[in-house]
Amino acid sequence: MQVELKRRSDKEVLGGLTPGRAAFANPALLSVAIAAALAVAVIAIYVAGHHVIAQDVAIEDDVQSTNWGPLALTFPLFSFIGDAKGAVAEAVLFVAILIFNRRTWVFAAGAFGSAVWYVLLNHLILRARPTTPLVLHVTEHPGGSSFPSGHTIFVATMVTVLMICLGHRFLPRWGRVIGWVLAALIALANGISRVYTGAHWPTDVLAAILIATAWLCFWISLRWVRQRTLAT
Repeated sequence: MQVELKRRSDKEVLGGLTPGRAAFANPALLSVAIAAALAVAVIAIYVAGHHVIAQDVAIEDDVQSTNWGPLALTFPLFSFIGDAKGAVAEAVLFVAILIFNRRTWVFAAGAFGSAVWYVLLNHLILRARPTTPLVLHVTEHPGGSSFPSGHTIFVATMVTVLMICLGHRFLPRWGRVIGWVLAALIALANGISRVYTGAHWPTDVLAAILIATAWLCFWISLRWVRQRTLAT
């Protein structure tokens, strides 16, 4: 009886698995990934049926009519890093990871797969970009569909890979906290810039952040990826 109770206790601790076996994915991270993916699906369906959304127009107006002060100096940089320049930045970061923390290359390689989701949705949902009759100004005129924001997916992925693959290796514990705060602020500044320049609608940016969150959380939730990446 005592042996049976112990076995049951072990299974409860291990999530119903036999001792010595761990779950294929981290439940918390996987839950976040699923929740973010569902949110993307809801936004995508709504955007597909309502290409111009009143709330988007109102938020865009608020963002463009705000004086962002020194933060506005970063907006041209976020516009600059698109297209082939972004691919070059990814390659440079990947090479740095191979040199300074090679065991994390699996996470980095898979993380940049977030671009695949951008391409799929960008071709699946054709949405017109903001125009001056609807917004205050348009200072950037990228081509193609507006949904989702490729720049935002790229920046969110880059700062996450940088922190997980290099930040966690070389920064002290307190430095990691500062690093993650800076990463979040960079992603936020990029999102504001995409709306401020009139390149994207707010829902394009929101969906992009959720896409990056869903994919990166799913990828790092996988046990074999997480063990390679976060092993000490």
